Amino acid sequence: MDEFTDEWLQTTLRSALEPEPAPSAEALGFALGLARMLPKPHRPSLIARLVSGGQPLATARGGEAQQRLYETESHLITLWDEADSGTNRYLIGQVYAKNNGPLVPESVTLFSVQSTETSARQEGSEFHVAGVAPGVYALRCALESADILLPGVEVGS
Repeated sequence: MDEFTDEWLQTTLRSALEPEPAPSAEALGFALGLARMLPKPHRPSLIARLVSGGQPLATARGGEAQQRLYETESHLITLWDEADSGTNRYLIGQVYAKNNGPLVPESVTLFSVQSTETSARQEGSEFHVAGVAPGVYALRCALESADILLPGVEVGS
């Protein structure tokens, strides 16, 4: 058996007894937000993929916007991202069943590390989120039959 020096023993004990570093409030907030976005046990979670979009478009009001199309195996999600007041953005989206037309989500939630969780406002089959700062977000659409998650939604880019 190898002999352990007093110095080695003291260093090892000090390391073992040191408290582990606490995660930052930002990291905890992001983790909690993602946990809230996880599917409910009674319905599956579907990850949507970007199909097309992201090119700048002109709006009727003279501003600039982008439209993106996401899909799952049985859903299409359109997301319109246009200039709002100042540097903020305004998001408008719709969820469609590929075989039945527009769906009305139970809720739509926008989340990022940089900002607090934001719930969308429903207007018919559209959902609206105003005052969104440019950045990368996750968007969760809770439907009756499934939760659809759009990760990596780039707003204002």
